Amino acid sequence: MLSSEHKARILALTAEHFDELHAMWSRMFEPQACEDCLARLKDHVHTFYTDLRKETSDKEQGILNDIAVLRNEASGLRRLLHKAVDIGERPDDVPMEIWYIKLEKYIEQLRKELVSRRAEIRELLHQQQQLCDELGEQPLSLLADPLPLPEEMDPFREHLAQLRDQRVQRLRDMDELRQNIKRNIKLLELQLRTDSEKRLLNADNHKLTPYAYVRLQEMDKEFADQVQDLIDRIDEMRGKIECLWQRLRMTDEYAMRRVREATSYNQCTYDILREELERCQAMRQQNLIAFIEQLRIEINEWWDLSLKSTEERRRFTTYYCDTQTEDVLEQFEKELDNLKEFYNSNRKIFELYANRGELWTRMEALEAKANDPNRFNNRGGQLLKEEKERKTIMSRLPKIDQQITELVQVYMSETHTPFLVHGVDILERMSADWERHRQSKKQPSAQKKDGSNTSGQMKPPMVPLTPNTQKSNRGIHGSTSSLKKTPTKANASTTAMSTGNLHKRRHPQHHNTNSPQPAAAAKRNLIASLECNNASRKVCVNGQKLLKSPQRKVRVLEYSVRRGKGSGRPSTGSRNPQKIRPIPKIHVRPPSGEENESPDEEAVVAI
Repeated sequence: MLSSEHKARILALTAEHFDELHAMWSRMFEPQACEDCLARLKDHVHTFYTDLRKETSDKEQGILNDIAVLRNEASGLRRLLHKAVDIGERPDDVPMEIWYIKLEKYIEQLRKELVSRRAEIRELLHQQQQLCDELGEQPLSLLADPLPLPEEMDPFREHLAQLRDQRVQRLRDMDELRQNIKRNIKLLELQLRTDSEKRLLNADNHKLTPYAYVRLQEMDKEFADQVQDLIDRIDEMRGKIECLWQRLRMTDEYAMRRVREATSYNQCTYDILREELERCQAMRQQNLIAFIEQLRIEINEWWDLSLKSTEERRRFTTYYCDTQTEDVLEQFEKELDNLKEFYNSNRKIFELYANRGELWTRMEALEAKANDPNRFNNRGGQLLKEEKERKTIMSRLPKIDQQITELVQVYMSETHTPFLVHGVDILERMSADWERHRQSKKQPSAQKKDGSNTSGQMKPPMVPLTPNTQKSNRGIHGSTSSLKKTPTKANASTTAMSTGNLHKRRHPQHHNTNSPQPAAAAKRNLIASLECNNASRKVCVNGQKLLKSPQRKVRVLEYSVRRGKGSGRPSTGSRNPQKIRPIPKIHVRPPSGEENESPDEEAVVAI
């Protein structure tokens, strides 16, 4: 509607101006000239509109070009910023200039975001470059086209945080290194040699370059090694001085107090100890003979401690020479140091072996007691204690042997030589001990199988029990009621004869043969039955079991022996010691192959 009104006005205005010009030209010119003016007016109007249209068209094309430029820029910004928003095409009802302005506003926001992101990236890269230049690290790169995504920026920020932490840690480490170096220099009483070292130790110098850091580490190690060497030398000199004092029997309190008060590890202490060591060495030179003799005594003591054999001792030939020189003294000191080092490095083996020797000696003593025929005389529980101790020793010895074996194997793997004790391999020596112990156990068994006793005499033949002998022994092994009966004269004589010597009862043929035959036969039958049935750990007479377990003893009550008295059972209040006979004991040894049993398992028969 608005365009129609403007068109009508323009047409009216044009017609009005055309009429006025035509009237003026008609008055001024002839008709032909007036026609020419009208033709030129038409050309001017056409040219005006043509130029106007062309200018307008150029203006339109410029706007379109600007819109296209904006669209291209928007596309680039979206790609750099990883934006996925599409602008789209211009609607028909939206003028190009309005569309251009709208695009301009949208692109302006993208421009600002791009500038902010690039500024942030530049700052991060700048910080990284500073840290990397200071720490000597390689920087990480960030893409400029397209810009990194936000999730890709997080690892880079973490990298920067690590570089910052590394810088703080390196500052701390370098400060600590400087302090250590200065302290060690002070202990060593040294001076810095070059200007570069002085600059490195300057607290105001905060250069954290790898060269500075590595150089400080090298300096710290160098001076720390010198300090450790100083400490080792001070300790070594102090030990030598103490040893020289003992050998010289030093009584100079001033010199001794001066050394003992120098407890710090520094150059001053080193100088004091060196001076005292030189003084003692000079005194040692003056007392060379006494020193060598003292070393000879100490070497012999350490030989004994390290269990050296005669052949091993003779290898140190200097020990047996009579020359008294400084070289001989040095060889003695070297040998003594080697012996101490060898013993101290293998102290655990020697201690275990000494403990093993004590246990082994005690074990042999207990076994000797177990083979003693008089071991049952003690009724105070000593046998049980000894058996318990023997079992404890037998359980501890294999454990100690295993520990020694493990330590010796480590020693052999390191030195590739056997561990010798008195010139013999310790492992072979321990094996030989056990083998000898087993052989000693087998010998009594073999003797018993051959029918010989421990004294080398033949045992009497075993006589089976007859009804007569069973009847005569019924008073000994019968029930309790039979034991309470008053004995007859025959039984009394038999009982009196049975209380004699055990050797007479075992070997009646070597003694008086005028005794009554029934009594002698009864004694032989009783002993034979005890020896035969002890192999099964049960003593039987008349088919009755007198032992329910191997550890119980067979005893006949004391009043059964009194049956041998002619007057019968004595009164309860009788205390005449001359009328009371001792109760002899018969020790019944286990059969062959049972020597390892407990001594408590042997049966004791009191007759």
